[in-house]
Amino acid sequence: MALQSLSLYDNNIGSEGAKAIAKALKTNQSLQEQYLSNNNIRSEVVTAFIKALETNQSLQILDLSHNNIGSEATRGD
Repeated sequence: MALQSLSLYDNNIGSEGAKAIAKALKTNQSLQEQYLSNNNIRSEVVTAFIKALETNQSLQILDLSHNNIGSEATRGD
């Protein structure tokens, strides 16, 4: 059985750890839920997740709440 849900909330993985997770999501096609709240993730990581989700068709929930992500991460610049 493939991994479908991964909860890594409150683990202080930081931006570099989140970038590695985003990179893995590019090829993972079984994970449906990813919980990364309260991990000291910064705004620049959002771009890595957006790129990963361009190829990932399985992820339905991505929780990045309670991180250091500001409104600049939502801009389409």
